[in-house]
Amino acid sequence: MKALRNFIDNIKPNFEKGGRYEKWMPIFESFETFLYVLGDTTPKKGAHIRDAVDLKRVMSVVVISLIPALLFGMWNVGAQHYASIGENADFWTTFGFGFIKVLPLILVSYIAGLGTEFVFVYIKGHEIEEGFLVSGMLIPLIVPVDVPLWMVAVATIFAVIFGKEVFGGTGMNVVNPALLTRAF
Repeated sequence: MKALRNFIDNIKPNFEKGGRYEKWMPIFESFETFLYVLGDTTPKKGAHIRDAVDLKRVMSVVVISLIPALLFGMWNVGAQHYASIGENADFWTTFGFGFIKVLPLILVSYIAGLGTEFVFVYIKGHEIEEGFLVSGMLIPLIVPVDVPLWMVAVATIFAVIFGKEVFGGTGMNVVNPALLTRAF
């Protein structure tokens, strides 16, 4: 990890004010804050709560908490499939079928959603908000398993733009982006 930290520190001056890639600083910061917590703290004066828990850590805990539901959902997709065709399958065969059906939904959800988030990071000029990490995991859990992948991508992009970014980002949205994806 020290090698990665050194690499980031070495290329960072290229993205700072006056550097070759100055206009890409928000995207660079987004990747940096995804990997490492920055040293920003609240002011020492005033009525501020100082805590080590930031939004990235909270969202990471929520994503980790969703993993058992996702794993059960994968198994359930396989169990429902084999029950519908009247066959009995062992645990790993059942889980494997569900894994193959759900994994593309996860990938499309994250690629489309985070891609849209990065476009808005570039447009707005500030770092990425971690709220989509949770929405990206919820979307595959609530859409039908046989939905075409292009529909998942279009619905996710719509939800990120009109359900989240139009209202100001994470914490400002009036509707849940994952549920808006389902409704779309």
